[in-house]
Amino acid sequence: MAHKHSLTDRRTEIDTRLERALDGTESGRLAPASTAVLERDTRWYGQLVALSHNSLATTADRAVAVPAATAIELLRGYLRLREELIHQLDNEATDSLQREVTPALLASDYLYTSAYSTLGTLTADRIAECVEELTTVSESIIEALGSDCLQSPPSPAEYCSAIDNTAGALGRGAAVIGATLAGIDGPDGDHFATLGRGFGTVWKIQDILASDGLSVRTGTTHTERRLRQHANRRLRETDRALRQLSSAVDVPSLRAFGAETVSERIAGRSSDES
Repeated sequence: MAHKHSLTDRRTEIDTRLERALDGTESGRLAPASTAVLERDTRWYGQLVALSHNSLATTADRAVAVPAATAIELLRGYLRLREELIHQLDNEATDSLQREVTPALLASDYLYTSAYSTLGTLTADRIAECVEELTTVSESIIEALGSDCLQSPPSPAEYCSAIDNTAGALGRGAAVIGATLAGIDGPDGDHFATLGRGFGTVWKIQDILASDGLSVRTGTTHTERRLRQHANRRLRETDRALRQLSSAVDVPSLRAFGAETVSERIAGRSSDES
């Protein structure tokens, strides 16, 4: 089950599939779709799809795992564009920025539908369950995007909840879809959901604390402390889920992924945050 495939190699495969899905969007009114997806990071959510699949599958099936990973990354691009639009409009955007709203909306809709069409190309067993999970993730994201806490300075509790329901939901979907494609069964499915949400939430908090996102959204030390506390909580839940997974799962590979990509130092391990 421990299929040796580096994060760099897997990212290359996912990038290639994303470029194919976004072919023709580099210019014109759909250009924000290409920018939102292709110019970013390590494909962390897509990596989680593939790793979750490979932790259960007897052989690595890239023909299944890579398209599913691509679908999650496309939905992530949708979330990124919609969040940027909400923050832009909430910050009294100028007329020049306002003129960019329509292309961004169209591009985000394109990414949303592309996520479903990409996942729908698979003919694997249990694909219907995967589409259902993607729908659950989408509904969580849309509800969170429509909440007041993303349209005005949120309270610390609201901010943590919004992260759970967007980045955390994406992480859950990535882990569950990957594991489902590999034939997950029984209680292990719930454990994958827990570890995916935990990893996704902590990944996002790590990104917020490493950037100026916190000062832009709230600007308070109290909120930073609450985010660190929340990350700690999710890390503990993730650790329990990993310990409860059955022997059929390659748990060491999942732990290694978390250790390599989700930095525990952002959780601030101080006694007052435990």
